[in-house]
Amino acid sequence: MRKVSAVISKAGSDCGKVYLVVGYDGRGYALCVDGKRHKLGSPKSKNVKHIKATGTEVELPGTDAGVVSAIARLEITS
Repeated sequence: MRKVSAVISKAGSDCGKVYLVVGYDGRGYALCVDGKRHKLGSPKSKNVKHIKATGTEVELPGTDAGVVSAIARLEITS
């Protein structure tokens, strides 16, 4: 497994939501997953200006349910 960063959205309708960044696209946008609406197979593309790093890294789970659990275990508040 690889380590990924936990971030908080700071703009848009999902403001305050915690995501895991699984990569970056060709335009430099962060590919974010939450395991529910934005799953590992179809991550949300977020402008890096619109996310705030939490300084927390977690092991990337292999399933969407694992992503939900990993985010739930984090004690992060916006």
